[in-house]
Amino acid sequence: MFNIIKTFIILLLMLFSVNVSFTDVNSDLKNRKQELNKLHTDISNKKAEKNKLVKEEKKVKQELQRIQKSIDKNEKELKSLKDKISETEKKLQFASDVYNESDMSKQKYAQKLNNKYLSYTKMKLVSYFDYPIEYKIKYEDIENNSRKYNVAKDTNITAQSDINKYTTAKKEYENLKNKQQNLMEKNKKLQKDKNALLKTTAGKRVKAEHDIKELNNSEKALKALVDKLMKASQNQNKTTKPASTNTRKNNLPWPVNGKIVLNYGKNKHPDLDTNVISNGIKIKAQDYSTIKSVEDGTVVFVGEFRSYGKMIIVDHKGIFFSVYGQLDKISVKEDQKIVRQQEVAKVGKGDESILYFEIRQYNVPENPLLWLKEKK
Repeated sequence: MFNIIKTFIILLLMLFSVNVSFTDVNSDLKNRKQELNKLHTDISNKKAEKNKLVKEEKKVKQELQRIQKSIDKNEKELKSLKDKISETEKKLQFASDVYNESDMSKQKYAQKLNNKYLSYTKMKLVSYFDYPIEYKIKYEDIENNSRKYNVAKDTNITAQSDINKYTTAKKEYENLKNKQQNLMEKNKKLQKDKNALLKTTAGKRVKAEHDIKELNNSEKALKALVDKLMKASQNQNKTTKPASTNTRKNNLPWPVNGKIVLNYGKNKHPDLDTNVISNGIKIKAQDYSTIKSVEDGTVVFVGEFRSYGKMIIVDHKGIFFSVYGQLDKISVKEDQKIVRQQEVAKVGKGDESILYFEIRQYNVPENPLLWLKEKK
């Protein structure tokens, strides 16, 4: 916005010296060309700043792609580990069931063996030779239960080994899962930070592009408009000898009372590491303050104009033009004759109580402070 206003003010100050010598005009035009070259330099600097932001934005996007790949890998690893943990838990549960069942069987056969062996021993000592077949059957039964006991014992030992193995495996998988989750959280946080940086960088880049576009477009559009108005004014005033502009330098009344919040010329950009050119000044006034014409003249333009908002251009007898922008209410119409210090508009309220003011001579903006009366 500041850039557009600056470009606007530098266009109105060249209309002020029709009565000066040809040498003075050439000198003035030379100075204006130097100002134009300076403006081009500042635009180039802004473009360089934009290119720097574009590179930074590209770098951040590449980092985000790398982070996203890492997150995708984390998610894949986590899914695999969760599946392994789930499978290990099933095996652990199965081993636990086998262990419990084999332990019960082992205890059962151990008790049976103890009872049968005691019974067999007693009977063998008393009447072994009376019932040899029965003793043989009892002995085989003891051996059969002994085999079952050993099977249960071996199964129990194997199950215990499996329990230990799967418990250790589960713990290792859970440790790996925790590491992956921690890495995921770090990547997520880094992704959030990079997205915030990308948003800021992209926003600055878009703003820089917008500023460059508006600066160029506004300068072209306003220059074309003032060229047209100046030509029409010169045609109407061919027979009228204009007064000397020197009588007006440092002699014009202020269009509104207030404080200058944007200077003519080079100003530091609020966000980017570059300077921008203002073609006029901004004056912060009281809410709804009255804006007055700085000199007699004819209103040649009233309406909305790009980023200047509501705007008025006054032709001061073909000598110079004054521009009043960012207005709230306008009190005059096109082709209306006005006099010095006549009300032409009002500013708004709060942040809208700012007047943008330009003076143009030869369709080139000049510093309004060289024309306005010096404040005491």
